[in-house]
Order: sequence, then structure tokens, then C-alpha cells
Amino acid sequence: MGQAWSKIQKRKQAKSKLSELMDKSDQVIVIHYSCESFYDRPDGPSPRITSIAVRDLESGQTTSFSIHQVAERKGYSASALEQHYNDLEKLMLDEFYEYVHTHSSYFWLHWNMRHIQYGFPAIAHRYKVLQGNPEEIAGSKLVDLSRLLISIYGDNYIAHTRLSNLVEIIEVVGATIAI
Repeated sequence: MGQAWSKIQKRKQAKSKLSELMDKSDQVIVIHYSCESFYDRPDGPSPRITSIAVRDLESGQTTSFSIHQVAERKGYSASALEQHYNDLEKLMLDEFYEYVHTHSSYFWLHWNMRHIQYGFPAIAHRYKVLQGNPEEIAGSKLVDLSRLLISIYGDNYIAHTRLSNLVEIIEVVGATIAI
């Protein structure tokens, strides 16, 4: 009975959190980022952050931070990227953390960005490696959509890899509705 009750409570809390986010959609940032591969790095440095995209949930306005955008603004050719990569990554992360600073009161909706291997801790770590001082986002403002869906629908609600399978289902449903 205790375990079942706990699941019911977690489901109720997760649904409430999703409802809160939808009610406050003007205060929600959706975030995703890309980095170098973190495989085949048994003793190597942490993977570089290559781009970060943030989207205002209500307006749909997307802001992108990328090494290539910074390089283009600095006038570097594609062939010059590698020799300036750390400086460019640092400048990109400077811009990202300025955005974080101006949106510190917002909720940050993400997918599994909880770990030092991939997530907010990984981005902060890279910034520290590059001599930056990351702006901390309060834990109460970080919302993991993956965990919310598991709390609502259970561990087996969709096959792994969950995000890509969800996207595939949404595309099929969207195409079916459009017909």
C-alpha cells in the first residue's frame, strides 16, 4: 500500500507541476543543448559545449547560443575555428550565462539535464574550465520533463530512447490529425 500511495502522490505532484508551468508559460524557458561526444573520453577533457537553444514557452521565441555564431561575429573562417575553439566557447557561455542572469526567476524546462556528464552541471563545469563564473539556477526552478512524464505515466510509458520515441509519436499523430 505504501509504494502505491507514493506513486499516486508523485503522479499528483507531477501533474500539478505541469499545470503550474502551463499557467505560468510566460515564465518558462525550454532549454536544450549540444556538445562534443562524451563517449571515447576515458581520460580526456570534458566535452565542449557547442550550442545552446532556449525557447520562451509562451511566445515561442527562440534564442540560440553557438560557437559558430560567435566565430562568425568575430570574423573567423571555418578553418580557424579549431585554434580559437576554447575562446569561442567561453564567449558563447558568457552570453548564455548573461541570459541566465536576466531570466533567473524563470522556470527552466529540460530533458534529463541533471548530470555532470550531460546537463546544467556539465555546462557549468565547462564554463569553470574556461575560467568563467556560472550563474546558478535555483534547483526549485529546474524542471525535468522526462521525470515528470515518468511520474505521471510510469517507467514503461514509452520505449527507450524516450525523447526520440515521443517525437516520432507526435509526428505520426500530427500527420494523422492534419489528414
